[in-house]
Amino acid sequence: MPSSKKYTKLSLGHLCSLAVLFLIAGCETFQEKPDSDTFIFLEPGETLYVRMTIASDLMLEQRFPDIADSTKDRRFRQYLNSMGSLVQLYRLPVNVHLLGEREQPGDGPLLDIFATRWEQDRMGEITAVIRARLERYGEVNTLGSFRSRETPNMMSNYERTEEVFVKTMEDTLSEMMRELNNHFETPAEEAFVEEPLEP
Repeated sequence: MPSSKKYTKLSLGHLCSLAVLFLIAGCETFQEKPDSDTFIFLEPGETLYVRMTIASDLMLEQRFPDIADSTKDRRFRQYLNSMGSLVQLYRLPVNVHLLGEREQPGDGPLLDIFATRWEQDRMGEITAVIRARLERYGEVNTLGSFRSRETPNMMSNYERTEEVFVKTMEDTLSEMMRELNNHFETPAEEAFVEEPLEP
């Protein structure tokens, strides 16, 4: 009986630690600056910095920290490849700089992306969820939340499952890129802004 009490205390301690970690991670990941009243238009030729933050798998970090680190590194490399391909596909009229995990943005607009989920659940479904916002010189516009999900074939091997991980993130980022396109002035909008005011 004493041994069972000891295990109960340990499990409760671990649960408390995990709860604190989830709370801290949640505060960092979901903390939002209020949207400004000014709609941010990106100017052709300027540099848009893109920063991705991938939420940690706290359970995996607690039990297998080495596996958690290698998984997170692999996901970040997959994101960089996907985002690089989408930047070329969408041909944005700005210079796009994809920031490394520890790299700081320079002087210019920042596209901040938070991958709140990018995981496979117990039923086998892979889900990617991101939240994105655009910041420029103190102004903030929330682009919104974007989601994609897919279930690999039951007979999928490791490589095929990883391909589905990549596809879910590519689909999610592609939705975000379509929303980002709204932050470039159309010729009609540009002409309207440049029209002289009537006396």
